[in-house]
Amino acid sequence: MILDMHTHLPAEDSPAWRSWRQENVLAAMDAGGVHRAVVMTLDGFFRDTRRANDIVAQACAGSGGRLIPFGTVDPHQAGAADELRRCARELGCRAVKLHPWLQGFSPLDAAMDPVAEAAAETGLPLVFHDGTPPYSSPLQIAALAERFPALSVVLAHGGLFDLWRDAAAAVVRHPNVHVTLCGTAPLGIFRQLLALTGTARVSIGTDSGYGDPDLARHRLGVHRLLLDGLDEAAAAAVGHRNAERLLGLD
Repeated sequence: MILDMHTHLPAEDSPAWRSWRQENVLAAMDAGGVHRAVVMTLDGFFRDTRRANDIVAQACAGSGGRLIPFGTVDPHQAGAADELRRCARELGCRAVKLHPWLQGFSPLDAAMDPVAEAAAETGLPLVFHDGTPPYSSPLQIAALAERFPALSVVLAHGGLFDLWRDAAAAVVRHPNVHVTLCGTAPLGIFRQLLALTGTARVSIGTDSGYGDPDLARHRLGVHRLLLDGLDEAAAAAVGHRNAERLLGLD
């Protein structure tokens, strides 16, 4: 089984959103051998986060738990911590995705403190876009994880192509840091990162939901090659069990 830890709803002003149907998404997952998939916003990184969170929750409803909603907040907006609590308690979100590069904040900003405290309080992991300087380097995000040891933090891209060593270092140094292998890095880098971190806090994702669908299919193929090179227990851990444990799923 595969749990895809990184997919998005298309932007509302795109043709892909106008044609988006849950049944089509689930059929595509079946065709790719994906049992469950996390669903995140795109619009919420630029527009009304509350509305975006409602839309993600509605899009995942009725999927039998196969589509897993993640919320988002903007730490610079008043009420961000309260919105995170709403995501946890009213919308059924299993984590909150933050995008410092697009949302324009640093993980080291004091505005992150109430958000991190609310995430630790509710048990929601904070999932960060990483690998894109200046605000999204893995070690910046790891510094927040160090300050809040009760908080689970996920590096959503494993440092991308250039900062994967930093992502590996963050996982090794901090027991509350997890990493998703997702993005532009080739199979060889994923294998090296796994060799450094071990398999206990690693998951996989495709970043699908926008752009060319062939890219998501290619990334899924790369992940299958990665899993094929692991023993059965490690492949199950990376393929779905680590993510299920992190997100509190059955």
